[in-house]
Amino acid sequence: MNEFKGLSLDEAIQHYKSVGHRNADFLFHWLYNIYDKTYLPSIDPAYKETLTLDKTKLCIFDVLVDDLADNAKIRNKRLLDKAANIPWDGSKNYNHPYLNVTKRIWLDCISSIKRYPRYEEFKDIFFFDLEQVMNSMKYSYLVNTADFSNMIEDETYLNHGVMVILHCDMDLMCSPDFDYEEMKKLRPILQCVQDVAHIGNMLNTYPKEIEEVDLSSPIISLGLQKGVIKKTDVVKDPEYTLASLESLVPYFKERMKNNLQKIKNHANEIESVDIYDFYRRLQEVWEEFLKREQYWKTNDQEEIIKPTINFIPNDMAKWMRI
Repeated sequence: MNEFKGLSLDEAIQHYKSVGHRNADFLFHWLYNIYDKTYLPSIDPAYKETLTLDKTKLCIFDVLVDDLADNAKIRNKRLLDKAANIPWDGSKNYNHPYLNVTKRIWLDCISSIKRYPRYEEFKDIFFFDLEQVMNSMKYSYLVNTADFSNMIEDETYLNHGVMVILHCDMDLMCSPDFDYEEMKKLRPILQCVQDVAHIGNMLNTYPKEIEEVDLSSPIISLGLQKGVIKKTDVVKDPEYTLASLESLVPYFKERMKNNLQKIKNHANEIESVDIYDFYRRLQEVWEEFLKREQYWKTNDQEEIIKPTINFIPNDMAKWMRI
């Protein structure tokens, strides 16, 4: 294995904290623990630790770009466009500390990823999927600024923000026995997995999105479309907004249930990746989400509040067993 001596996780977090606003120590160490448990079982074990660290640092890059689209306090179209283009223009010099940190994290990530044994084979897919992640953020910006949201495009774009498929691309680059011919069968399954993760993360974190007036959270967007809440409610009465949106949770639970069933129905079609094993690993992650404390208090606020809604509702547990 061609080892790369890049930033440690703590070094990457310190870079983030120089410009970012989230509870970085908790969030990114928590994510490292999640990524340590979730990977395609086809990977070469020698790359497991590298993949875990690179996925976490890629998530730091993702958060830096995402906040420029979603967080009302720092939302900035000019910076968003520049940050989202960094993977395709990494040689450009920026006269802005936020962009310089974002670039630093990205270059560290891609320098390591390029050393994966099957990088050349999967790089076009990886950058295609990365572009979908960036597009999800640009869509979020439009939802937040241009009264743009609708259910079809919400479902099309927003789930890419959790980067499940992108991370699986990285796993496949480190999977010596994966049969490339099975990509066309694997991709739809990963799309379902990504949507489950997206919905679950959203159900756990949308109180934060209410605080940040992030209208691109799918449940907030749907509430606005259906007239359950108004934009002024999100801005002026977050408690009323939170209580009102609970009526929409069953819609997302049903969508999650349908995705889980599709995963189970098609898992045996893949021979070179044990989807059942991957699925069982995901069950461990659901438990971590159930226990997770919300992380959105800033570094100078000691209070941590418990999740309002669990990642996976209790009555969904039977759908997660194979």
